[in-house]
Amino acid sequence: MNYFADLAKSADLLEVIGLYHDAGLSLTQDLRTLNNAARISADPAAVAYLTQNIVYDGEISVPVLTLHTTGDGLVVPENEQAYRSAVDRAGNGDLLRQLFVARAGHCAFTPAEKITAIGVLLNRLATGFWLVPPPFVLNAEASALSDPGDNPAPPAFTFFFPDRYLRPFDLAPAFGGVFGPFRS
Repeated sequence: MNYFADLAKSADLLEVIGLYHDAGLSLTQDLRTLNNAARISADPAAVAYLTQNIVYDGEISVPVLTLHTTGDGLVVPENEQAYRSAVDRAGNGDLLRQLFVARAGHCAFTPAEKITAIGVLLNRLATGFWLVPPPFVLNAEASALSDPGDNPAPPAFTFFFPDRYLRPFDLAPAFGGVFGPFRS
């Protein structure tokens, strides 16, 4: 584990540097402290639970449509990249489509955006193929469903390509297999 190297790859690098600078703290010293800290081995039972319930294996057998905000700080958008990679490695990429809404917050979707996204999935189920309109069409569809007086946030579907998740939690051997991020 090298926290200097991981931070250097982070999409948040400049923000972290700026925050440390503004706070008058030493980022270098904190990264050294992290790098030199004793490592704690993972509890095998916890790893087994995560493997069964959380680790991405990419084994999907039905169409899956994900919907994610671009500014989600709880479940970062990079999770979508990790999920896409696992699904693609498993050979199931044709079953997955991902939509993004340009908005901050966790699952901060308008009702019209949710209905529009569900329409994309229902169309896939009915026709057997994906027809995912570009964001401007999705936004027009969502706008037609909503009354601006009822919802002050306009539809905000967008093209978005999340950065690479720094420490993927999937079963890929390239990332150390299932124990990759949990190793001591």
